[in-house]
Amino acid sequence: MTKKLPQRKKRTPVKPVIHCVIFDLDDTLYDCLGQRVRVAHLYAAEATVKAGLNATAKDVYRVRMSAFRHDPMLRYIDSEVARHFNVTNPEALSTVAREAYFNCPVGRLMLFPGSLALLRFLAKCGVRNFIVSFGEPKIQQAKVEALGLDREPSIEKIYYADRGNVLTKEEAFRQIKKKTRLDASEILIVGDRPMREIRAGKALGMRTVRLHHGEFKNQKPVGPEEEPDYKIRNIADVKKLPFVWGNAAALKSKNE
Repeated sequence: MTKKLPQRKKRTPVKPVIHCVIFDLDDTLYDCLGQRVRVAHLYAAEATVKAGLNATAKDVYRVRMSAFRHDPMLRYIDSEVARHFNVTNPEALSTVAREAYFNCPVGRLMLFPGSLALLRFLAKCGVRNFIVSFGEPKIQQAKVEALGLDREPSIEKIYYADRGNVLTKEEAFRQIKKKTRLDASEILIVGDRPMREIRAGKALGMRTVRLHHGEFKNQKPVGPEEEPDYKIRNIADVKKLPFVWGNAAALKSKNE
């Protein structure tokens, strides 16, 4: 008679615990593509015409947006404008355009549906929320104020990475890791750009999530160093990721 061996119970995978989430701002917590990008490109077009480009702002804007649909990187867009209008000093044109683009005045802005609910959910679970934004600091601060995030108690601190690299995103992430005294594996980065926040987070051993939409939706990772751990299309989907949030596990066992 064959003896039946006892079946081994399948082990349930242990979910990683996240104690800190670092959010990008543009196209992560609000729709930068829909609310800011086209306005900023028009502002850049007007600035180059004022600086002496022999064209109308409308024509320059049309060329900029045509280039944008092919590649949203400013260096490509500026080069296409220079080529189209036979600019003799492309570097000077690019400087004027970029200064205008990054300093476009901030109007009324609205968060993505679900952004505020997510921030408050995480804070309620004991997760420490931070924002690390990139651009012209005074403009990024104005965006934060327009969105009401400077007054939001679920956010511990907001860092402003700048174009001059006085503070890079990677350095801001390091500062947050030091401030929280957490292991890198307990920190989650949420952003939309592989070459910026995803790359910086992975370089430090943090967990990464890419919001696959917005201005840089078609930007492809150049290698594994820019591949996120997870991809989502909606900010609210962060809650559905296979993590344990902060003290949620402890609260659950306490209530059982």
